Amino acid sequence: MMTFSRAITLLLTVMLTTAAVKSEEPNSAPNILLILVDDLRTELGCYGIEEVHTLNIDQFAETALLFERAYCQMAVCRSSRLSFLSGLRPDERRIWANEDVRPSMQDIEFLPAHFRNHDYHTLGFGKIAHGGEEDPRCWSEPHQVPENRLYEYRTRAGRALVKKVKHEAAEAGRPDPFRDLPEKIHRGMPWEILNFPGRDTGDEQLADMALAALERVKEKQFFLAAGFLRPHLPFVAPRQYWELYDEDNLPPPGLVSAPEGSPQLISNRSRELLRQYRGLPTSLPLDPETERKLVHGYYACVSFIDAQIGLLLKGLEENGLADNTIVIVTSDHGFQLGDHGMWGKATNFELSTRVPLLIRVPGSKASGKRTASLVELVGLYPTLCEIAGLTKPKHLQGDSFASLFDDPGALLTGAAFSQYSREGLQVTAFERKISATRNGGTASRASSAIEHCLTTGRTHGRRKTSQRRKTTPSMLSDYPVC
Repeated sequence: MMTFSRAITLLLTVMLTTAAVKSEEPNSAPNILLILVDDLRTELGCYGIEEVHTLNIDQFAETALLFERAYCQMAVCRSSRLSFLSGLRPDERRIWANEDVRPSMQDIEFLPAHFRNHDYHTLGFGKIAHGGEEDPRCWSEPHQVPENRLYEYRTRAGRALVKKVKHEAAEAGRPDPFRDLPEKIHRGMPWEILNFPGRDTGDEQLADMALAALERVKEKQFFLAAGFLRPHLPFVAPRQYWELYDEDNLPPPGLVSAPEGSPQLISNRSRELLRQYRGLPTSLPLDPETERKLVHGYYACVSFIDAQIGLLLKGLEENGLADNTIVIVTSDHGFQLGDHGMWGKATNFELSTRVPLLIRVPGSKASGKRTASLVELVGLYPTLCEIAGLTKPKHLQGDSFASLFDDPGALLTGAAFSQYSREGLQVTAFERKISATRNGGTASRASSAIEHCLTTGRTHGRRKTSQRRKTTPSMLSDYPVC
């Protein structure tokens, strides 16, 4: 008969042996690669726009779940990013304010920090939050930015033009045209064709930094975020990407003015473009040649960033990480290229609030499929927690859409919410899916004392976007610097 002491000894031996075996097993928890692209519209090949050259993203879409109707919660850089990184809607902590709101969010565990606190090695490169407002609690290593980051906003040609404009004003006895603008937006032309060889732009440097990090941390369980700046203004890209497009044959915007009967209050006045850059007309509309150059520059930047994303995805493969890494490709918001007579974001129109969203989950039955379900970026935080098997913080306000990876055909919700604030008034866009199966064949209408329901669509010479009902009361204000 086995004695009690011998039984205890045997049990301890089994437990220690089991622990030793487990410690030798490779970590089965998935890594995370979050790729953020600034100001990216859904005009990609995989979204049906053949004129745009995005070979790498298109190939990635063949292995990912593509979200056809994903929306940000506020179409401006800081607010959108803080919303989905925190899992909070913009109203919760005044995330819509044009100021650093991190002091009011010290009790909030951001998405990368949550993974860090669950034993992930977290790394951040480039624009993840906004400007220099990265939360150090998010990163296992100090957040890094490319050496040439500021060069992206103030190119050599841009700096030369600023100097010339200032000199001419002084010679003529006129005030400095930049006197009321912060130094960081003393910018020149809104586009530039780069002719120098090598990988010297900030986004190229960022891709190289992220690739080196993948090699360095491949034996760890990691969360790596890479935030590319392009295609944010100014539209700066190497010549080879400009040469992918024939400027004379680029289609113009399909809708060049706001919907008939809509209030002037909905306009962003294109302030980001007209206030921060030179060499342009002082008012709208722009001349056709300038419009074509801007659209050309935007597309060139999209193809440029597509190439950098391709390098990161290739790096995953070469380091043997692709089969155990969840990869997300998305943007903070869209961008209007003359649509409704506006340039930039900071509106509640479809092309500002809708974002590309592609997520690859290794082993998912949704790989290579598409979903028409409405989803919100604020739901990305709980979604990644659910897929990775992490507990979800109680403060999260977005809804997980992880179930779509089991059933891409499901329609999880009938609404997504976007807003834009101006001078303290919260502007809310109510997104309602038009569906006979969900809404009895009619679109529900959100009520408001100052309601303006706009059904927006756009052909851009190619296609019409998904229709949504919108409630867009708004007030005008200066466009925040992004």
